[in-house]
Amino acid sequence: MLICRNMDPDPVKKEFLQAMRGITSTVTVVSAKDGENKQAMTATSVASLSLDPPTMLVCINQEALIHDVMKEDLGFCINILSVGQEGLADICSIKGKEGQRFLEGNWSEFNDIPYNKDSQSNIFCNCIKAIEFTTHTIYLGEIMEVFNQSSFNPLLYKDGNYLTLSK
Repeated sequence: MLICRNMDPDPVKKEFLQAMRGITSTVTVVSAKDGENKQAMTATSVASLSLDPPTMLVCINQEALIHDVMKEDLGFCINILSVGQEGLADICSIKGKEGQRFLEGNWSEFNDIPYNKDSQSNIFCNCIKAIEFTTHTIYLGEIMEVFNQSSFNPLLYKDGNYLTLSK
């Protein structure tokens, strides 16, 4: 049995980050638009929440520029990246490169929501709830539409590196 006694939070954070490096995640780019302000950001804190109704969960740091665009009753898109979209994942994760994000890849709009046409899948959501929790906001998005490519080869991330699935 493991007993934790008054652990210093810094070692806990360090070990937590190390543990998270062991989780393989599908790489996504969340994109949204509010008026003329459109933003995109690489995110791995994305999960399916419910099938009835179809709902996704996305967590966004409150310091990210996309945080100001994500609002209840507005749409957003979860772009599930394919192998070969490492450049898009990279540009959408670098602070200060926000103005260049829509120059990488094949972007379009559906119902006024920006999405990347080359992605494996595009999940269009309507934000039904935003829940603030410490440094992040948890967004619940009811799925309105899904576009899927005919083949699946997702871009994966683990331990600071992109991975590919061998078929």
